[in-house]
Amino acid sequence: MSKLTVIGAGAWGTAFSLHLARLGHEVAIWCHEPKTAENIRRGENIDFLPAMPIPQAVRATLDLSECTHNAEAIFFAVPVQFLRSVLAKIDIADIPQTAIPVSLAKGIEQASMKTPCQIIDEALGAKVPAVALSGPSFAEEVAGGKPTVMVAGGRAESTRAVMEIVASDSLRVYSSDDRCGIEICSALKNVLALAAGMCEGLKLGDNSRAALIVRGLAELHRLVTALGGRPETAFGIAGLGDLVLTSTSGQSRNFQFGKLLAEGRPAPDIIAHYRWVAEGVFTAPVALELAKKHGVELPIAEAICAVIEGTATPASSAHALMTRPLKPEFPR
Repeated sequence: MSKLTVIGAGAWGTAFSLHLARLGHEVAIWCHEPKTAENIRRGENIDFLPAMPIPQAVRATLDLSECTHNAEAIFFAVPVQFLRSVLAKIDIADIPQTAIPVSLAKGIEQASMKTPCQIIDEALGAKVPAVALSGPSFAEEVAGGKPTVMVAGGRAESTRAVMEIVASDSLRVYSSDDRCGIEICSALKNVLALAAGMCEGLKLGDNSRAALIVRGLAELHRLVTALGGRPETAFGIAGLGDLVLTSTSGQSRNFQFGKLLAEGRPAPDIIAHYRWVAEGVFTAPVALELAKKHGVELPIAEAICAVIEGTATPASSAHALMTRPLKPEFPR
């Protein structure tokens, strides 16, 4: 049994806490809102993960120092755009020197263009470099103990420790030393899921969705390799695996957001109306900026940005993608 901390009590943080508790670990979950903490103590996170009983082994707290003290691993399940502000509230002295930080977040910070692990390393002084834990993993299914596969990316000793903590007969974990590639895949697949949702909202059919996935994979591959990641990571669990999941299921928040865009809802209205965060909305312009900086072409991400900014409609963006200049599929 390990003493573990989960920072963030949204659907994903709560689901992962349930998984860790099932394995017999002592789990403290930090909540931003007192109401959420109280609901968890009563046995259900009504606002973010309803109908999933929460055992007493998951201890909700509003005190960051209390939950990080003596923790063997700290799992960060905070949306990327809020991660830095939460980290600023943590007293580094409360964290054991050997504690392993683990990012469960997927995205890129707009202000700095940094990934979650980079933000965590910077804020905590990189006592132990953060591990990225990612893959096709809807919160409800992990909470319910349904078979899931993820990948842990980072230094060998840290990824091995994380694998041993979280792996079970319902959660298989692979290791990788390509933390960069995993985080870029995890971020860009959310942008592509927005496009998949727009395809659904526009009723463009299954052919278009298949085309979107395969051409989206090409964009993942280009950006990952340009930023120093391994090309094969794009075809792995955090890349193709997560891309297929979020591009084919209405459970994906980014897919839902894209569908709402196709139905004529402006992006600011959707953001204001829903409590959940669609990371792809914030990641899209950053991914595009990184791509331009490194000379990489991301036409799908560019089309998504235009829709979010209101300079194009979903229908006109789909038409623009279909009428781009013809070229070889694999240029030599």
